[in-house]
Amino acid sequence: MAMSRPSWLYYLFGVLMLAVAAYCASLLVLSLAANRRDGRDVEISHVFMGVAMAGMFVGEWAFGRNALWELVFGGLLVWFLVETIQSIREYGLHLCHALIHVVMNFAMLLMYWFPMGSSSVSGSMSMASTGHKLDPGLAFIVAFVLFASAIFTLASPNKGGSHFANHVPAYAFAVAASSEAPAHHQKEVYDPAVVLDEFVARPWLVDVSHAVMCLAMGFMLLLMI
Repeated sequence: MAMSRPSWLYYLFGVLMLAVAAYCASLLVLSLAANRRDGRDVEISHVFMGVAMAGMFVGEWAFGRNALWELVFGGLLVWFLVETIQSIREYGLHLCHALIHVVMNFAMLLMYWFPMGSSSVSGSMSMASTGHKLDPGLAFIVAFVLFASAIFTLASPNKGGSHFANHVPAYAFAVAASSEAPAHHQKEVYDPAVVLDEFVARPWLVDVSHAVMCLAMGFMLLLMI
């Protein structure tokens, strides 16, 4: 079954995914330079997701074997699941920021388990010849969670919570470092790498990148029904 859709829409989502991947890659590099540990796992996950999804929206941009991508996202799912359990054990029952990344990596696995053939040139997408189709109910549930996360993230007063640990706000890491450092080391807080990292890793900006990723994933899941 083929469904005709405008090819420009796929290219738009593909470009957005590469933009998110590039942004998170820059965050990862800056986090290493500024010695910031918070959010690195999310940055790595979003880089892989952005690159992989760009290839799903625009077939010519895809590369690598599906088994390798499945291994990557399966490993990330386990990582965030363990992080979720640890956070709940430490802080009690709460909506841990790592939980949505469990869902996101599960969504990526669904996209590889139930692949779609794509062609941006013809502007059409069709189910791959495997004969397997994603259960509509599961697709709707996961897409709903992703859309809800995008809306909640943009509306939440806890900016940066989608990317950094809820208990360690993104904008507070430099303040915490300065309060713990001896007086004669106070000047280290003004290291250029730290200042640049604070500028690029703005809470509202990381939230936007997360929301864009969630919306693109939800859209892709609906296309698979």
